[in-house]
Amino acid sequence: GDYTVGGDLYAYTYVDRKSEADFRGTFAGGIERFKKELQRAKEFESFLYIVVECTLEDVELNNFSSNIPYIHHNMRELTHQFSDTCQFLFTGSRERSEEIIPKLLTYGDKIWKCDIQYHFDKFYKK
Repeated sequence: GDYTVGGDLYAYTYVDRKSEADFRGTFAGGIERFKKELQRAKEFESFLYIVVECTLEDVELNNFSSNIPYIHHNMRELTHQFSDTCQFLFTGSRERSEEIIPKLLTYGDKIWKCDIQYHFDKFYKK
């Protein structure tokens, strides 16, 4: 992951922040490397939030060359295979990602089992 916290707040929680282009690249072509990263997180009993700085609708609308069904397939596969290790959060922008990432890390393992996208969409999204 790109981020974590140290000291007393450390709760085996990490965030991997992705731009729309980075998300496309990873889930359309770099998926095997990413699976290895998730496997390491699982082995260390850690949790990884994949925070994407766009909406899922943006990924579909801005589809210039990516295979959208393949991206969806890869997301579903990882969500099932690593259900206790990762969760996706589409924030809609870099600014919203910068706001939410510290909260994810501060709450850490207390919110691993929460549907973060649901709560973000319902209570946080502006």
